[in-house]
Amino acid sequence: MFRYIVRRLLQMILVFIGTTFIVFTLMFAGGEGDPIQNLAGERPVSAVQRAQLEQQYHFNDPFLTRYWHYLSDLLHGDLGTSLTGRPVSEMILERLPTTAMLATIALLVAMIFGVLAGVIAGIKRGGIFDNSTLVLTLVIIGIPTVVLAPIGQLLFGIKWPIFPATANNPATWYELLLPGIILGALSLATAMRLTRASVSENLRADFVRTARSKGIPGRRVIGVHVLRNSLIPIVTFLGVELGSLMGGAIITESVFNITGIGNLLYKNLNLGDAPVVIGTVSVLVVVFLVANLIVDLLYAVLDPRIRYE
Repeated sequence: MFRYIVRRLLQMILVFIGTTFIVFTLMFAGGEGDPIQNLAGERPVSAVQRAQLEQQYHFNDPFLTRYWHYLSDLLHGDLGTSLTGRPVSEMILERLPTTAMLATIALLVAMIFGVLAGVIAGIKRGGIFDNSTLVLTLVIIGIPTVVLAPIGQLLFGIKWPIFPATANNPATWYELLLPGIILGALSLATAMRLTRASVSENLRADFVRTARSKGIPGRRVIGVHVLRNSLIPIVTFLGVELGSLMGGAIITESVFNITGIGNLLYKNLNLGDAPVVIGTVSVLVVVFLVANLIVDLLYAVLDPRIRYE
C-alpha cells in the first residue's frame, strides 16, 4: 500500500506539472505579439506597468525559466498577484468554501437520489419505476446546464419562490440548495444509470446465485453481496465527478450570482487576468487529483480482493 501511494503521488506530481505547463503556455505564450499585452488583455499598458510586469513575470527570461519561476513560487504557496494587485491565493480562499458547499450539495444529491433510484431500478428492472426513471434521466442528460439553470431559477426561484433566485455573499446552505440540485442533476442521472446497470449485472452473477442457494435472505444478498460489488464503478464515477463539479460550476454560479471559484474563473477569463486564471486552474487540478487518489484507495475497502502491492 505504501509503495502504491508513493507511486500515485509521483504520478500526481507529473500530471500537475503537465497540466499547469499547458495552462501557463496558453495564457502566457498563446498567440503572437506582445506577451505583456496578452497578459493584460485589451487594457492599455503604461511604460511603468510594462516595466513592473516584465520584472514580476520574468518576461526577459526564456519561457521555460519563467515557468520554473512559477513552479518555484507555487512550492512556496505563492499563486502570484492579480492584475488588480490582490494576491491570487487570497481571492481563491475567499471563494473556495462557497464552491465546496455547492459541490457538496450536488454530490450528495447524486449519491443519495441517483444511487438509491439506480438500486431500485436495477432490482425492479423492466417495471414501471425502471422505465420511468430511464426516461427521466434521458431528459435530464439531454438538457445542458446552461439551459437547465435558467429554467430552474425561473420556475423555483421566481414563478414559485420556493428557493432564493440568487445568492448573497457569503451564500448560505439554503441559498445554494437549488443551484446545487441543478449542478448535480446530470451527475444524478449518470449515477442512476450506472448503478442500475451494475446492480442488474451483479444480480445475475454466480456468487449471487450461490448465496441464494445457501438460503441467505434476499435483503442480505442485496445489501452485502450485490451492493458492495456494484459500488466500485459508482465510487469511481463520483470521485471523478467531485473534481468536475468544482470546476464545472462556472455556469451555475454565473446564473445564480454565486461568488465561488467558477464565477471567479469566468470573470477573469473575460478580463484576461492570466495570474488568477492559472492560479485557479492549479487549485482545481490539485482537488481533482486528490479526489482521484481517495477513490483509488477506497477500492481496497470495497473489494478486499484488490491489492496494491
